[in-house]
Amino acid sequence: MPVTRLISKMRAAIRPRRPRPVILMYHRVAVARHDPWGLAVDPERFEEQIAYLKHHRTPMSLEELVDRLRSKTLPADAVAVTFDDGYRDNLVNAKPVLASHGVPTTLFLATGFINQDTPFWWDELATMILASTQTIRDQQVRAGEAITLDWGEAERSDIAGGWRVSHETRTARQNAYLAIWRKLQRATAAERDIAMNSLRCHLGTTHDPLGKPMSSDEIGAFLSDGLVELGAHTVTHPALTFLSRLESRREIEDSGHRCRALATKCVNGFAYPYGDMSSEVRSDVARLGFSWACSTEGGFVDGKQLDIYALPRVAVPNAPIGTLVALMTA
Repeated sequence: MPVTRLISKMRAAIRPRRPRPVILMYHRVAVARHDPWGLAVDPERFEEQIAYLKHHRTPMSLEELVDRLRSKTLPADAVAVTFDDGYRDNLVNAKPVLASHGVPTTLFLATGFINQDTPFWWDELATMILASTQTIRDQQVRAGEAITLDWGEAERSDIAGGWRVSHETRTARQNAYLAIWRKLQRATAAERDIAMNSLRCHLGTTHDPLGKPMSSDEIGAFLSDGLVELGAHTVTHPALTFLSRLESRREIEDSGHRCRALATKCVNGFAYPYGDMSSEVRSDVARLGFSWACSTEGGFVDGKQLDIYALPRVAVPNAPIGTLVALMTA
């Protein structure tokens, strides 16, 4: 390596990193044993992360961040906190921390799950399959097409948890979970309900009070002090590009109406489930009354060519604070 290039690399390594405006994406604040998508942040780490944001960054609502982005007055250390879906642990574990530090938040709410007495299907599916100790041989359930369940004795890595979909699948249960998740993600809500009921008959159900969606009363409590704003996140959390244009529009529009009724005020923001979008979906979000929308693509929000209907967000890992700090700096 040439000396000049080596010196440049050394300078880059020791140069202080500068903050960049960022939108953070959370889902759960809970201890989750089986969490293949890495959606949960432990409560202790969440408190550490929020305390850091309060003392070292400029927290603001996502609505304010978007307004200041448009007016070119967004500070380099701006940060907005968001949650997706509407887990009950957001109220129980996250809200007291947010309130104690005065950090505003936006909840992108999947409105069709409100008042549901079972966990979100992707979490329930993970626990049913990965935590299962029973042997299943050539059993079938249907989600538009047949899904085969076929595995032997439980393997230690499945029971212990810790496997992530970003890792290689190594066990029959891991392969089964990922295959079934992919089918259910693209199934209709009715097909998914039939499949989940059938799976419950084969594998039993799971009970996670904090993993359930919030009730309408709990959403009211979450919004009560004005620190939390709502954004829409569809009704049934589908992958929008796999729906017909009419079905996609209905998911977007109906979730907006329900969120506005719950918030009793204007709701301007939207987030795409799974980050799944297209130019047609973005266009429909704009036409159906939303002023901006969030993706799941990682990145900062100070780019000159930034698409206001595909705002990037950084997924917050369940990791020490240094990892989050590194994600928020250039």
